[in-house]
Amino acid sequence: MNRNDIEQLTDELIGEAVISLLKRKAPVSSMALLTELRTMQAVERDPRRRGAFPQVVAYIEGVMVDNNGQEAQAGKMNHQERVQVIAEGTTATGKDNIH
Repeated sequence: MNRNDIEQLTDELIGEAVISLLKRKAPVSSMALLTELRTMQAVERDPRRRGAFPQVVAYIEGVMVDNNGQEAQAGKMNHQERVQVIAEGTTATGKDNIH
């Protein structure tokens, strides 16, 4: 799967999760989105889509960290770099672990 396919699938999964929350008239927040994505992953039957969920969750968690001002340089990274940094358990500087 190339980078554009990954980004498109990421957008689709996030969109589906948001629509699901809206249909249930549930609050739409970062935490609700993460919970919905994890629920979707648990019932997903398509191996390609199921395999994309960890990256999508890492991306959302990275955005949450950015919004809290804890990862100042993350805004300078592209999507793939941010997922890689989060997956490796380091901040944008590579000096600290994310817990």
